[in-house]
Amino acid sequence: MGKVSFFDWVTLAVLALMVTSGGIALAFFPAERMSVTENRLLAEAPAFSVEALANGSYAAEWDTYATERFPGRSALRAVRATVELAAGKGEVNGVILGRDGSLLRRHTANLAVLEKNRRALARVEQQAATAGCPLTVAIAPRRIDACAAQLPAPYRTGREASLYAAVREALLTALLLSGFEEGEWFRTDHHWQAAGAYRAYVALAAELGYEAHALSTFTPQTVSESFLGTADAAAGIPGIVPDAITLLRYEGDEAFSVKMEGKSAPFAGLYDMERLQTRDGYGVFLGGNYGTLTVDLGEGDQRPTLLLVKDSFANALIPFLARHYRIVAVDPRYGRPDMNTLLAEADKALVLCGLQTLTESPFLAPLLR
Repeated sequence: MGKVSFFDWVTLAVLALMVTSGGIALAFFPAERMSVTENRLLAEAPAFSVEALANGSYAAEWDTYATERFPGRSALRAVRATVELAAGKGEVNGVILGRDGSLLRRHTANLAVLEKNRRALARVEQQAATAGCPLTVAIAPRRIDACAAQLPAPYRTGREASLYAAVREALLTALLLSGFEEGEWFRTDHHWQAAGAYRAYVALAAELGYEAHALSTFTPQTVSESFLGTADAAAGIPGIVPDAITLLRYEGDEAFSVKMEGKSAPFAGLYDMERLQTRDGYGVFLGGNYGTLTVDLGEGDQRPTLLLVKDSFANALIPFLARHYRIVAVDPRYGRPDMNTLLAEADKALVLCGLQTLTESPFLAPLLR
């Protein structure tokens, strides 16, 4: 065996120092569990058990904990993103940096998930027919499809076209919303802006049977210019220009009564301005997601009732629909609604969700139980 050189000793010493100091830092100064940047809880230190040690889950959980809670996580994520972009990768953690500096998040379609959601929708259609409640199903496109012009040259949209074909085949009666412009979407988030929700509101008028109010009857109100959404949280790319959040207000919208899970909202009208002070700026629309949400003009509201089965895309749409209906909204991800009762009590029903929700998450599965 050859003699170990001085350089080798220095290298070993540096590595040992890095491992030791990193372990000490992780033990005594871990990153905060709530990542404000990513808007999620990071991993907790795993509890030891002989069974977990034997099956390997204990080591795997420690690996996740060390990765997510290492001190300086936000700075390290920014460094990683910068290096990957500089290397010509063009995307970070499934988020593509667009031509205009906006972010377009990839989504992986799962046809088995789509089929489960299709079966749930078929059941809702049967229940609606039994209750004599007219039902409309509408699907919002993905930002990466609506804003495909911003994709860098190497990217192609053929897979997206085939995905739409699969959805069309599975959901022949669904309305696939289209015709959106880039400015109707957030640049750093997967949701549409209020302007995009307005376009959907106009498109749904013929389906639901109301006369859409003209855009001129709304007053734009910019309530934030520092919103960074879900795509930004996933990528961690430094220097991204934040979004502005602009609401489309109308006279009397502050008079609506909103209840979540049967309790009155802690804000007046349709907008939770406190959410603008958090990472979840999109939560300004009705305070975010809840299992059950009602929107009306109080006890004396005799207008027709619209049952809305939704994901978060509908949050920005409800302020427009509330001009025509009492709204009873349910999100199956946060509860198991009694659809037979709800449909029997409603005058019309609408299922509205994003394409990525429909093809990636079995969010309608609770309706099959």
